Amino acid sequence: MNKEVEFYIALDVHSRSTSYAVRTWQGNIILEGECSSIYGDLKAALQPYFHSCVVGMEACTSFYPLRNGFVEDDVPVKVANVLRMRQLVVKNDRLDALRLSDMLRLGTFPESYIPEKDIQILRNLVTSRHSFLEELNKAQCRIWALLQRDGIKIPSRSIFSKKGMMYLKDISEKECCPLDLRHLYSHLGYLELQLQKSTKEMIDYASKTFPKEWMALQSIDGIAEIISSYVIANVCPVSRFASKKKLRRYAGIVPCMRESGGKSYGNMLPKSSSRRLLRWALTQAAHCATRKKESKLRLYYESKKNKSKQKAKMAVARSISDLVYFKLNK
Repeated sequence: MNKEVEFYIALDVHSRSTSYAVRTWQGNIILEGECSSIYGDLKAALQPYFHSCVVGMEACTSFYPLRNGFVEDDVPVKVANVLRMRQLVVKNDRLDALRLSDMLRLGTFPESYIPEKDIQILRNLVTSRHSFLEELNKAQCRIWALLQRDGIKIPSRSIFSKKGMMYLKDISEKECCPLDLRHLYSHLGYLELQLQKSTKEMIDYASKTFPKEWMALQSIDGIAEIISSYVIANVCPVSRFASKKKLRRYAGIVPCMRESGGKSYGNMLPKSSSRRLLRWALTQAAHCATRKKESKLRLYYESKKNKSKQKAKMAVARSISDLVYFKLNK
């Protein structure tokens, strides 16, 4: 609790409107309302409290312009980590704003880390690149299903190898080709081109903006240009992690356990993590490292895989996470 702050302003931000609530340190509500999600409108309503206040809001796609406005006016602002916030049974915008103002007042506000501009840009490039990858995988699955539906066989070991794509192109150009298959083949070509472009842009930006981290990470078995970009975007600056265990937990590669009544239940990885793409990158790195014959990580994997190959691979991912922590801290 901070008694020096006089007012606690909480915002529930949406794309079109924002609900706000202002409390005193004693908990009294002195102002509630709603306005458009434009900083000028919020400032007009809340400026009388700017001289001694702290602002809190939930992380969402629309909070950046508002946060930037408060920062420019030297108003302390915090962004909540929504994964750490308990959901209310009855949820609406007014209650969200009141709940956030209480958390600010009582010092229980679960603040989220907001990266610097260069990291934000790289994160956007990584997210864009990964969205094309996921769409490409969906399109490939759909094409495979259509070929199975229509009984079309491609004389190639893999449908999406160079040889398989040549057969698929010939099929799509025939008049008897189903229209949905033809459209999907065209869409697949577009996605492949966009994936190549976005990958190049991401790698170029990461290597030029973070050259030291870029080189350090690629000395780790399993990490190359693409994975290095993912890791930098989601981990840097590594100084915000107090230990290697904190980084493991952040990446969502540590099994979690529930306890109730003196009993423990489960030993599974969490379904969600703070950085979904970081977990993907570390598991991909583990997959690559275990295929490299001379790698020490492969030997570690071999010693673990007797019980479960999947658990052994996640153990390798945790080792790679530790190596990332130490490399970036040098």
